[in-house]
Amino acid sequence: MQFRLTKSAYLVGMTILLVAVAIAVVGPACSKEKSGGGEQGGVAATPGSGGGAIVAKVDGKAVTEDMVVKETRRVTAAMSAQMDPQQVASMGGAMRKQAIENMISRILLEQAADKEGVTVSPDQVAARMGEIKKSFPSEQAFTDRIATMGMTPAELEQEITTGIKFESLLAKHTGEVKPPTDDEIKAFYEQNRAQFQQPERVRASHILVKVEKEDTDAQKAEKRAKAENLLAQLKAGADFAKTAAENSDCPSKQQGGDLGYFGKGQMVPPFEAAAFALKVGQMSDVVQTDFGYHIIKVAEHQAAKEVSLDEAKPRIVSYLEGQQRDSGAGNYIQTLRAAAKIEYADTTAGK
Repeated sequence: MQFRLTKSAYLVGMTILLVAVAIAVVGPACSKEKSGGGEQGGVAATPGSGGGAIVAKVDGKAVTEDMVVKETRRVTAAMSAQMDPQQVASMGGAMRKQAIENMISRILLEQAADKEGVTVSPDQVAARMGEIKKSFPSEQAFTDRIATMGMTPAELEQEITTGIKFESLLAKHTGEVKPPTDDEIKAFYEQNRAQFQQPERVRASHILVKVEKEDTDAQKAEKRAKAENLLAQLKAGADFAKTAAENSDCPSKQQGGDLGYFGKGQMVPPFEAAAFALKVGQMSDVVQTDFGYHIIKVAEHQAAKEVSLDEAKPRIVSYLEGQQRDSGAGNYIQTLRAAAKIEYADTTAGK
């Protein structure tokens, strides 16, 4: 289905830290690559206290270059989960500006939460952390995943704490969310009918023996032989998921090699051609791509179809309710910005 009921541009932009927590539960897929309002002032770009140059100030509190660099990575990671990689790559400048605005909003929310005495209990944090960990097959898989985001478990815990605090604060200022009516749900579906077309797709797992650019012909041959040996083991009855978990060089090994569903145009051509040619339950021979040598197994193959209103309804409800929350939260943050003194070192940053 092309229609992607994700967090709105507001949530991705204004409170990216909440999105960062959500991204932590999304399993990576190494083969999913296509081929091919405040007061402005004149803050000098001076060194911050251990955080690089000062990029902006919020009521005197500094937003440093190091903070912006870290947030830019999060913005990029969030958008990469929703957009074409080439689009994301072309938005470097916009990502940085968004990161600066995110940090300003974060400071404003932190100040407001402290002023209103919003607190978060250890039990709340533990419960949220537990929800995230349930999405992973093991503690190690969880740790590996957040490491790819440049975070430690302690840092993720802090983000969760901050996220819950902000959720509580925003809930106090955004009002009650009214469930959409059946007529509103149907109208949304009809207005976005073209987006509810689900293209042909497969769900596949793979095992990757990765090849590096600097590998010699001898090293490549050795890795090809390793892939052929793994294939022989699988044909002799070895469990695919276990073999992937123990031998694959792709992060998807954390899910037993499972890449989830993907449509045409989402994988590099040799991988895609092999995957879509396989029957359900069938396993490929060794497939070579720029990543290395793959063994692919298809679990499901779905024909193109239109997603019905009944099938789409739960996600439409979630999306429309999210829009209400986002609108209220956005208005609240704009109120905080209007009352604050926001200064930019780069006078174009807030425009």
